[in-house]
Amino acid sequence: MKIDWASLALVAVTTVVAAISIVGIFALGVAALTHAPAQGARPNAPARLAGYACMGVAGLIAVYGIYLIIPAFH
Repeated sequence: MKIDWASLALVAVTTVVAAISIVGIFALGVAALTHAPAQGARPNAPARLAGYACMGVAGLIAVYGIYLIIPAFH
């Protein structure tokens, strides 16, 4: 049995980069939603919009990854 180390490394690097990207985008969304301008105040509209957009993008990336993994969806 021969292992294609270059392909294995490519998959490993792609996995790490994708995981860091999804977690980073989701963390930006949480930070945008929880950072209030004053004590007890709600975040302003652009921050809320950015937070929800980041969380939506992270969710879409996760759903796309599931789509790629499950062959019945193709």
